[in-house]
Amino acid sequence: MSDAPHPRHDDRPDGGACNGSDSICLVVNPRAGAGRAGRELDKLEQLVKRSFETWAIRPTQGPGHGTELARQAMKDGFDIVAAVGGDGTCHEVVNGLMDDDGDAESRPVFTVIPFGTGSDLIRALEIPRDTAKALWLASTGITLRADVGKVRATSTTGEARERFFINVVGIGMAGEVVARVNRSNKRMGGFATFFGATMSSLMSYQPQRVHIRWQGEDGPGEWEGDLLNAFVANGHYCGGGMLVGRGGSMFDGLLDLTVLPPMSLASSAANLPRLYRGSSHHAPGAFRVAVRSLEARCTSPSGGTLLADADGEQPGQLPLKASVVPGALQVRGGWLASPLPRE
Repeated sequence: MSDAPHPRHDDRPDGGACNGSDSICLVVNPRAGAGRAGRELDKLEQLVKRSFETWAIRPTQGPGHGTELARQAMKDGFDIVAAVGGDGTCHEVVNGLMDDDGDAESRPVFTVIPFGTGSDLIRALEIPRDTAKALWLASTGITLRADVGKVRATSTTGEARERFFINVVGIGMAGEVVARVNRSNKRMGGFATFFGATMSSLMSYQPQRVHIRWQGEDGPGEWEGDLLNAFVANGHYCGGGMLVGRGGSMFDGLLDLTVLPPMSLASSAANLPRLYRGSSHHAPGAFRVAVRSLEARCTSPSGGTLLADADGEQPGQLPLKASVVPGALQVRGGWLASPLPRE
């Protein structure tokens, strides 16, 4: 399997259409799907030949390598760069594509070929899990300019670390859940893995006092209190199917902040279905607001540590800043109805 682009003619027996105008680079996480992506590289090669005349498959070799490969694919002039894996792979690829001073038109189109544990972003992009169908959409789907989030968190050594995110940032217990998930083998699949990690975290998580200040659609605002969870959503889903951005949009220049205060263990368990229905902000003491930027810091007297996660990866802990970069990246999806916000 070569790393270089492969120009070729469509030799499929069915004689179907093959995209001859766009080149695609597949950035593959071989560990995605409990190693299934690595085991099926030959199958992936056969499938991509059916949809594209010019293509390349570039497997990652470790954490952070997807960012380097996406950056190189952009320099190499590929029209489309696809993340083959889960949300963590998407996170790395998006950071590679955003690592320049250009605009959306100067960057390759981003899309996803799902193989991962969570794969929550594909729900917002309406990309099927079937590899052949996802590649067909990569070839023929709709391309729109989507917002991208930027998060600046604090490392364990106190240094600021800036990352882009395409889907959701979680603060509080969400950070602990992701840490548990990333330590697991993920063999149970997305929903079961995240659900188990969530229930385990509910048993042990100690809420900290947090101050959040934001610039919203209707002006500035702030909140301070003990925090169970906060979600900053550009996409719609996280945590293996939790609908934390219901009714929001990746195309409106806004992020949706949801704040959940502590509850008793029984109340937390009873309200857990709200997370999957998209109504968690209706729980007692919870709220949701559309924001353009926010700052969050821990104000507990004990100075506790609150982990953050971004697209299933962990950029650091509080203090944290997040903001939206409107229309920063072209994305290709399979929307049957327009996802653009109505005037």
